[in-house]
Amino acid sequence: MRTNNNLFATISNNQMTQLVKEVKETVATEVQVNNNKTVFSAADLWRIQNSRRTRVQRRVMFY
Repeated sequence: MRTNNNLFATISNNQMTQLVKEVKETVATEVQVNNNKTVFSAADLWRIQNSRRTRVQRRVMFY
């Protein structure tokens, strides 16, 4: 059985320039963006570490 080893078709210079032509960008004006990011503070880190300590102490207490 014969196979076709030419996987890529040849294109002309005119077709190449049409493919790489610059497209003007538009800005979406009707998009609603929610920027409700909270800042991770030292108090948050303390709360995480403190809750981990109490979990470990409870686990040791039941054994």
